[in-house]
Amino acid sequence: MNEMANTVSALVLKSDQFTGLTDTITSNLDVLIPVGLTIMGIMIAVSLIPRIVYKFL
Repeated sequence: MNEMANTVSALVLKSDQFTGLTDTITSNLDVLIPVGLTIMGIMIAVSLIPRIVYKFL
């Protein structure tokens, strides 16, 4: 039973473990938002353009 308690305590995530990740994301938002929007736009365009072209043919 002690091994189980050690395993569970090893899997508990604390907020201070995410400080580096959140600092990195917030400091790079100027890059992440335009890149994310561009990738999303490309994905939408790839799915919509063939449908639009097919309707006119």
